[in-house]
Amino acid sequence: MRVLRALLLAGGVALACSGARFEGTAQGPALSMPARIGEGSDQDAGAVDAGSDARQLIGAAERDPGPGSLPDPEALKEARHFEYEVVYEGGKVRVQSVRGVRFQRPVPAVRKMGRFAIELWLGRELIERVRFDFPLVAAEDPRKKKKHPLHEPPSFAAGVVATLKVLVPASTRATRAALIDRATGTTLELAWPPDAPLGPPIAALPADAGDASAAAGPVGDAAPND
Repeated sequence: MRVLRALLLAGGVALACSGARFEGTAQGPALSMPARIGEGSDQDAGAVDAGSDARQLIGAAERDPGPGSLPDPEALKEARHFEYEVVYEGGKVRVQSVRGVRFQRPVPAVRKMGRFAIELWLGRELIERVRFDFPLVAAEDPRKKKKHPLHEPPSFAAGVVATLKVLVPASTRATRAALIDRATGTTLELAWPPDAPLGPPIAALPADAGDASAAAGPVGDAAPND
């Protein structure tokens, strides 16, 4: 008898701790046991949301940056440069020719504002951006539609044919070059390094070494006083 009472007492304590309860049904007395299936806490839900946000941030960081979207890097200083002859015609820009120039000591790339740019890349790292503009083109917004409002001001850019020379440092780190129209997002991939041999250093250092575009002369040309 004592053993039976002990067993009944132990069973009652276990039922009380587990939250089980006796219920009366049409079929007779029954024992109801609580069950938890697939439960989760608010903290667990927050952890899932945080993980999803982290994956989105990582995915955004891994996507390639758009052309012209990064700030200008620090200007490269090189003794060797490539001089691009760039042509604007019919609303489009292209490279006409490339030649090599070399100075007696490193010359920094020019920094100025401009709608167009030649960019140098090392993988996803932008290492150089040389901006430039064409006369009568810089002040106008590009027109993307054939039909124009009645009172729209006249456009001169469509009829412009202009040629410009742009000096780009001959960086040995760069693996890719591109010609960018920053207003339209148009990108023209360029061969890098270009097939333009570099001659011997020019005899005279340019008067203004800070503006390489004004300093460029034919490769191997002698100084005026030589």
